[in-house]
Amino acid sequence: MINGCLEYETAVVEINFPKGEARCKLCPLLQTYRRDQCMRTGELIPDTQGRGIWCPLRFLREVTDDELKEEE
Repeated sequence: MINGCLEYETAVVEINFPKGEARCKLCPLLQTYRRDQCMRTGELIPDTQGRGIWCPLRFLREVTDDELKEEE
């Protein structure tokens, strides 16, 4: 019998960025030991001022005050 994981659970964690500054340079998932690399996807990041092609981050849509007033 081979021991191993037969089932997985998915967890979600919040990563906060300054507004409008969601980029690899500020992400805690960026590994900078030898080369800049995303610890989540393994992608090498040549320019940390942007986001990687395979960046898994999905952003929540912000609700404006006007949208909240429309719902009332």
